[in-house]
Amino acid sequence: MNWLGWAVLGLVAWIALLTLVYLVFLPRMARGPASDPIVGLAWRLLKVAVRLIHRLKVTGLEHLPDPDQYGPLVVVCNHTGSIDPLLVSSQCPFMIRWMMGDDLMWDRMKPIWKRLQLIPVDRTGERLDALREALRTLRDGGAVGIFPEGRITLPRGEIRPFFDGVGALIAHSKADTLLVWIEGTPETNHVLPSLLGLSHAKVHFIDRIPYDGERDPSVITDRLRQRIIETSGWNANEETLPLELPEHGPF
Repeated sequence: MNWLGWAVLGLVAWIALLTLVYLVFLPRMARGPASDPIVGLAWRLLKVAVRLIHRLKVTGLEHLPDPDQYGPLVVVCNHTGSIDPLLVSSQCPFMIRWMMGDDLMWDRMKPIWKRLQLIPVDRTGERLDALREALRTLRDGGAVGIFPEGRITLPRGEIRPFFDGVGALIAHSKADTLLVWIEGTPETNHVLPSLLGLSHAKVHFIDRIPYDGERDPSVITDRLRQRIIETSGWNANEETLPLELPEHGPF
């Protein structure tokens, strides 16, 4: 076969590959969270990564097999490390818009934050943009994830006070709550060791709690915290975590 024949054969193979990707691969990846093929691919890779690196084990609610029954939903978790939202999201076949302190959302990673649909939180309390955006997401039937302790809790085995913002979000949206207890992750408040350090992490889906009409944010908040304490058997530390970053930074 001369060079022209090889060129035509290569072109046909390239077109066939693109057609396969467009008709088979991308639609399959789009069946994951957010109906976004890139997010879907990342989600599938994440499921493998957390099994290999963190030996993740999951308990409760039969691992959420049906995404259609879960929105609107506020996902409430204790906070053990930077890996936490990835562990939980890897097991949920629906998109969770995690609320994250804007002081941790570095500008150079803006495309990633946007793709993941994170909700930036002004932890000084001067702006309420995050609450409004979270409420819009819930009213549209979506899921919002929040770590009401405010920061990573060290040492392990303790549950710190929850900020009332989680109760306010539930009271205003009247959304159900997915309560999650996380344990076994790397004991660090640095990002990279938490993401890449070997561990035996566990995600316990405690319960889906229907909204019961309670309008007092502090009551809702206290109930959620007490439920995690009772389920985990961890100690209740009544010292509220500071919201500012530690001096040594997040890495």
